[in-house]
Amino acid sequence: MKARHAARLLLIAAVFAASAAVRAQEASSSADLESVVVTATRSDTTLENMPLSTTIISRQQIEASPATTVDQLLRQVPGLLVPGSPFYTTDPTGFNITLRGLSKNVLVLVDGVPIMDPFYSTIQWFRVPLGDIDHIEIVRGGGSALWGNLAVVGVINIITKRPRTDDGDVSFTGASLGTYTAAVNKNEEVNEALSFDLSADTFQSKGYDNAPESLRAAFWPGRDNSASSSQNVRLGAYFQPTDDLSGFLRAGYHVQDEDIGGYAYGANDQKGPDFQGGLTERFDAASRLAATIYGQDVNFTKYNGAGCYEAATFACGAYVSGAGASIAQQAGQVLQYATSYDENPYRERGASLVYSHEFAGMLSDAEFGVDYRGLVAEDSQQAFRAPTVALPEVLRVQRTNYGAGTQTFLGVFTQFKLQPLQRLDITLSAREDRYVSDDGAAIQTDYSNVAAPVAGAPLGGPVPSNSTTRFDPSLSVLYRATGELSFRAAAYEGFRAPGLNNMYRTYGSSSISIANPLLGPETLVGEEAGLDWRRGDFDISVTGFEENVKNLVATYYIEPGAVIPAAVLAICGAGYTGVANTYCPGTVTFYTNGQNERSKGVELEGGWKISSTLQLESYVTETSAYYTWTDTGDPTGQQLPLVPRYVGGGSLTWNTLDTWTQFLDVRYNGAMTLGSLTQAPLFRQGGYTVLDFSSTYKFGHGLSVSASIQNILNKVYTDSSASNLQGVTIAMPRAISVTLRHSF
Repeated sequence: MKARHAARLLLIAAVFAASAAVRAQEASSSADLESVVVTATRSDTTLENMPLSTTIISRQQIEASPATTVDQLLRQVPGLLVPGSPFYTTDPTGFNITLRGLSKNVLVLVDGVPIMDPFYSTIQWFRVPLGDIDHIEIVRGGGSALWGNLAVVGVINIITKRPRTDDGDVSFTGASLGTYTAAVNKNEEVNEALSFDLSADTFQSKGYDNAPESLRAAFWPGRDNSASSSQNVRLGAYFQPTDDLSGFLRAGYHVQDEDIGGYAYGANDQKGPDFQGGLTERFDAASRLAATIYGQDVNFTKYNGAGCYEAATFACGAYVSGAGASIAQQAGQVLQYATSYDENPYRERGASLVYSHEFAGMLSDAEFGVDYRGLVAEDSQQAFRAPTVALPEVLRVQRTNYGAGTQTFLGVFTQFKLQPLQRLDITLSAREDRYVSDDGAAIQTDYSNVAAPVAGAPLGGPVPSNSTTRFDPSLSVLYRATGELSFRAAAYEGFRAPGLNNMYRTYGSSSISIANPLLGPETLVGEEAGLDWRRGDFDISVTGFEENVKNLVATYYIEPGAVIPAAVLAICGAGYTGVANTYCPGTVTFYTNGQNERSKGVELEGGWKISSTLQLESYVTETSAYYTWTDTGDPTGQQLPLVPRYVGGGSLTWNTLDTWTQFLDVRYNGAMTLGSLTQAPLFRQGGYTVLDFSSTYKFGHGLSVSASIQNILNKVYTDSSASNLQGVTIAMPRAISVTLRHSF
């Protein structure tokens, strides 16, 4: 089996060439590389001087790609695992990306500002339309020494367009699955000191039913397409009153409405404003001070929907066999209802101040900075009983849960760049973070009397505050052995604080997941080494890495006789022993720092500009990720779920004419486990290959048209968590899109 996977990867590597970890995917020479600046380093570091494995996705690549959303665009980044079911078709509270075998450990920024959901710590993809992006920086390796929380194993920094002249563009995309996108951007340059940028976009997709077709009637009555719509509007002002002082102010409003599963009750709706601002003062040619502020307010309304059969032989809520509902049961009326309803208002405020100075001696550059981020959030949830034939009401409260709290992060950092030899760069970074979680509450109220629910006495109440101080250093080295060959190495530490949802949100109806306000941070110690070789139009790079994470936030299933944490007893009652009771009638889980993980592997990347019109890019990665210790019952030493050992891919860009470009993507994903490692047998997804294609023609006068096909072979596969076949979420089927774009 392993030999077969290896053979497939070698075939991909042979066809597409092998590839470079530190490269601009658009660049083909050292001169091109020198012009690319990576701002995710918090200093003006050019791409060729990056000591960590880095990829840049250019604006040209974004426009040529078949992808229609940012998350799908990132699927071709080496080491990065992004679900094939687009973000707008799945529950945003559970949509996560994995880098180097580690999930929920990548910090995603827009122009240096986090776009992480303040409550669930997931990514707010809907706020970033492709048309607003200039380029994207992906830095693999520890970033906590510069960015603190969440940048454990990497940073993705999305750089948006900036106004330069009185120009603009308008685009429209029509696609399969009832999908369309319309966007407009207009820049206005008042004078050399002041300019404005106004942009707006709208997105809508009727989506698709991502449950297996053969199982829908038996397991998913009433289920339909997962659909979505979103709208964004942004206004920015950019000013430079003097040669030494510049700044910007931006404000926006964002709306997303998701219809998950197409149920009568099944929605994830988010809306709210955000803002960013910044000032940069240059004291002289060598020093500057940059200040940034940002914030957002979000109101997140969430319904989890379901359907059941109301037939004489089957009451809603009754057990459905592993084979699904019988034909007789399926003949009954479908009754749709809500399993739960959440109201999540939350607020985020942040600021940073960074001083930089360049030197002429061995110490070439130094940065000193301070960051602040404050979060305030709450969750009010109602859990509903499953309807029955006797009582078909669709919204009957079984229990309510209320959770709330704040998190405050304060970090100070410094970074020094040394050049003891002309060919040797050494970067030292260190950061001290302190975060406090307080003002917390976790309250559950049970409702008795099925016919007319009556609230019982609330359980729980205020929860203890929690604070942690973290010191995270980083050391990286880059040695240019020759003009063509360089070596690099890095060692670093990092951390991820538990999210507010882990600490304060208890939820569930027939089964309950209980928050733990005393969770500690996940911590990482990592190292990597690699080499880059470039000769003419060919480049190749190899990176080996090992990441060791302690105290992963995991869920633990309570069993009779187990030691019951105080947080669980507060919700389930003082007499709870792991056996179902009134307050916790079904399966109970709680969050714990109960796992350690190790991830290690090799990333092989490369590019070859075969001719002036033909260019190949490719990658092959091997990742071994497994638990080294658990107290959650999971086995150690086995490859983790949703982490394929082998992944390979590449792209072919062919400029058929000066005005006509073809772009082909291929991605092979090796076999992987989807569900729990304690299952027997393991629930698995076999290896699969996905092909995407796009063709772009430029008519002149700023007008262009693109046509693309995603998943050309219409491969049916999943790369999302599932414990059985009926729980599978199918990735996007074949989809065709056409984009018209006019720049003026």
